[in-house]
Amino acid sequence: MFEPDKIWQTGIAVMLAVAGGLARLLNAKDTQQLQWGRILSELFISGFSGIMVLLLSRNFELSGDWIGVICGMAGWTGPRILDIIAKIVGKSIGMNVPIEQEEENNPENNPGTKL
Repeated sequence: MFEPDKIWQTGIAVMLAVAGGLARLLNAKDTQQLQWGRILSELFISGFSGIMVLLLSRNFELSGDWIGVICGMAGWTGPRILDIIAKIVGKSIGMNVPIEQEEENNPENNPGTKL
């Protein structure tokens, strides 16, 4: 899983994912309301998302540049990318994994949203 010659790539991927998660937090409108517990949990989720995407990217033999971009974006999206990965992996092993939608992003709960 983690070859010694790819440890640096793993570290950079995690840092990019955490930076993506931090950028999303700083971009939020309610930055004054953030508490340390939420910040740490969001950054952990972003780092974990980055590792999952890194492993998938290596499987598809993507270049280092693509891996960096994708890991950064995985950190930005956080738990949503984990839902997508769960759905893809579930389909590949024949298991139905439902993706839970957030209230604000669910078109059924927002009549003004076009499908």
